[in-house]
Amino acid sequence: MKVSTHTKSRLVGWTDQITGLGLKIGGAMVALSLIYLLVTLFGGHIRDAAKLTSGDRAYLAESISFAVRVLVGGSVVLVASLVLRFTMNEAVGQSLSVVGALLYFGSPAFFDAVVDPTAMRGNELFASVMTAFRNVGGICLLPGLFLVLRDAILRIWTGISVKRVLERRWGDEDERKKNVKPKLYGSCWDMIFCRDFVRRVCPAYAARKPCWRIKIGCYCDEKTILRAMTSAGADNEHAQGIINSLGLNRHSTTRLSNKLKRERCRRCGIYAEHQRQKYRLLSPMVFPAVSILLYAFYEQISMWVGIALQKTDRFMSFLTYGSQTSKYAFSDQGQLLTTLAIVWLTIIVISYALRALEYLVFELQV
Repeated sequence: MKVSTHTKSRLVGWTDQITGLGLKIGGAMVALSLIYLLVTLFGGHIRDAAKLTSGDRAYLAESISFAVRVLVGGSVVLVASLVLRFTMNEAVGQSLSVVGALLYFGSPAFFDAVVDPTAMRGNELFASVMTAFRNVGGICLLPGLFLVLRDAILRIWTGISVKRVLERRWGDEDERKKNVKPKLYGSCWDMIFCRDFVRRVCPAYAARKPCWRIKIGCYCDEKTILRAMTSAGADNEHAQGIINSLGLNRHSTTRLSNKLKRERCRRCGIYAEHQRQKYRLLSPMVFPAVSILLYAFYEQISMWVGIALQKTDRFMSFLTYGSQTSKYAFSDQGQLLTTLAIVWLTIIVISYALRALEYLVFELQV
């Protein structure tokens, strides 16, 4: 069943309203709960919980438990609203993945650096706060990784799409596609832009060098196309008059600088198609290249991640010493966390490698 344009507009409007409300409510929940948890943590309330009366200690535990639930729930609402509202914004996936990784993997190291561990030893309230921060990191990390991976795939698709080609054409390229067999990485005369009547006088075809190498072609050199258009009128005196008046039968003494020639190529639809072919060949190579690079340094990366996990496990074990209800054992999840960290690193490196390749090919046009 086809959805009408009016229905689509209403759905988009509802989505904007709901996600806008979610951003406000989720942001407020995260901000208020985060402020409360940080105040209780650095204000000494959690540290001195053992000195409180049983009633005050129970009230503190209940309030912290409520703040932790609000923080996690608000994070879910906030992240979901961001993903739905800014679905096609690449910055959302990258920001969520980076923030999630920092919270999930870096929370123990951060608290170890800013909080006295000996004062928090065996403190279940402090351990619950740290667990909440890591849970928020996981809430950000998983959708962030999905969005980054999706953006990488879309970046390749967009890069190899014909939409990358500038709309400076003769006008019948779509029709010529039926008669021209495309090549994976062809020269200018192999493309749908080349015409037979131009090819006969084209200096690039005569030299069997692509126009972007000799910087002369039918899309950038007006004399080439004018010569091609008047070549059929050699016996026509009016055509000869045009040729003589334009100086097409004389050798030109005007020499363009290399900078100007390169600038002409940057605006040329043929060269844009050439760059698209180049990106189509190079972009799939990013995946094995990154995989090989990470495989070559896998031991070092695993070692760094392992060291971080060991320090985290030692820190958490120290904090929860003597606690009967807390059961932290990050070392039991060492392989899983190491794999997750490497997967995150792989996706991030692939995404930025594709962005760098796109910049080199389409912006710098190397």
